[in-house]
Amino acid sequence: MFEYDLSHEKVKQIHQPRERAKAKTPTPKAKGFSTTLSEYIPSESIPWNKKRASHVLKRLSFGAHFTEIDALLSVNPTQYINQLIDDALNAGMPAAPNWIHLTPPWNSGEEAILQYFEDNYFRYIDYQTEWTDLMKQVPFREKMVLFWHNHFVTEIGKYEHAPLAYRYLTTLRTHALGNFKDFVYAIGLEDAMLFYLDGVENHAGNPNENYARELLELFTMGIGNYTETDIREIARALTGHWFNYGTLRSVFDSGLYDGGTKEFFGRRGQFNYNQTIDIIFEERANEIAQFICTKIYKFFVHDIPNQAIIDGMAQTFLANNFEIEPVIRQLLKSEHFFDSEILGAKIKSPIDYLIGMQLETGVEVNGAIKGWQSWWLYVLGQFLLSPVNVAGWPGHRSWISTTTLPERWDMTLANIYYGDDDYRVDPIAIANGMSNPNDPNQLAQDLAEYMISVDLPEQDLNELASVLLAGIPDYEWNINNGGAEWRIRNFLVHLRQLPEYQLM
Repeated sequence: MFEYDLSHEKVKQIHQPRERAKAKTPTPKAKGFSTTLSEYIPSESIPWNKKRASHVLKRLSFGAHFTEIDALLSVNPTQYINQLIDDALNAGMPAAPNWIHLTPPWNSGEEAILQYFEDNYFRYIDYQTEWTDLMKQVPFREKMVLFWHNHFVTEIGKYEHAPLAYRYLTTLRTHALGNFKDFVYAIGLEDAMLFYLDGVENHAGNPNENYARELLELFTMGIGNYTETDIREIARALTGHWFNYGTLRSVFDSGLYDGGTKEFFGRRGQFNYNQTIDIIFEERANEIAQFICTKIYKFFVHDIPNQAIIDGMAQTFLANNFEIEPVIRQLLKSEHFFDSEILGAKIKSPIDYLIGMQLETGVEVNGAIKGWQSWWLYVLGQFLLSPVNVAGWPGHRSWISTTTLPERWDMTLANIYYGDDDYRVDPIAIANGMSNPNDPNQLAQDLAEYMISVDLPEQDLNELASVLLAGIPDYEWNINNGGAEWRIRNFLVHLRQLPEYQLM
């Protein structure tokens, strides 16, 4: 159910010209220098409290209802994180949509072809919404999938066909916590990637360097660790594929493969695809470990890397032959992850904001709300399956602007005030879950503690009760009074419009 004009052409226009990456000088703004990768053991200095329980649920999933935060306080955090990762590893694949084998009816006339592409557009819009549903069901795995989606980037605005999106996300899920080298093998042969970065146009005698460049710069080791000659020679080694528009499958043709001698990273030979990936990992292992661990750190912890923590993660990555899972467990169970400076140190992405807001209320969204989601993600700048370019969404401070912040507020209004037979937020039920709902001062403090990841400035904290009361004296407050429901609704909106609510 769409209320907005979100056309296929608008989706294609999401793409922005890429600014070529430049080497950056480290800044002194990293956090958490007093903590290490040692396992977190709750203590007086780093207590296991509501703030840290909320931190875990927001960073490792997409948010939580206050009852989940309370329940988590009685659980050992290390055991919980282990279980969360185990659940991700053991989760089965979601049911495949019924359209994954559909192909364009090229021989059935123009009308049938146009209908196919119109239907195809709504298939991937629906598939995007199904993904947000899955983020609530298997949260940590899908958090990892979202991370890899912004690492091994493809844009559906270019490859267009919904079945390719399904196969691409399936590959991300399959390898999300597996071996990174195997992941690189697989993603380079994925149809969406071959199409997106022109691998299907990379042929002997006419090499296309797009994928070879991004394989080095964005997908494995980062800028500064290779030469232009390396890119050209690797591109030759990756030749040989073309795209069959009848089957929507890429095909390897030995006649399109460059079997000549190539030379890169000090190695010389008639290298093919697999041999090239092997050489990259053999010759640039340290650089790959640093690059990937830095990206994992920035996604889960803070946008300014703490180099000592990165070094420890990289050692673990190398010692485990590029297995992703041990690095993830080490980081997320570490005392550094729970450092007070890390709490609230990230800006919520549109996905974190959207789903977190839904989970907070404890009310499952209905078809109408889901029908708006694609539009919201479009205007907020995180339209799933279409990052802005091959470098991905830049994230962090770029999520907030004079355009996107009011849109976040509009989402809040829809979430709190919209009501239908099968969707209605119950503010009284939320208030009754707090410690003392009939004390407006305590209620305001409790709601702020659950919803906001950082401590509010003292002045804002002191004004919370007056915002909740909205003009009535505190002695007239009673949760059963008729006006209480709307005062709480308005207060929830107020909290979500605070700058601090944008943090997690």
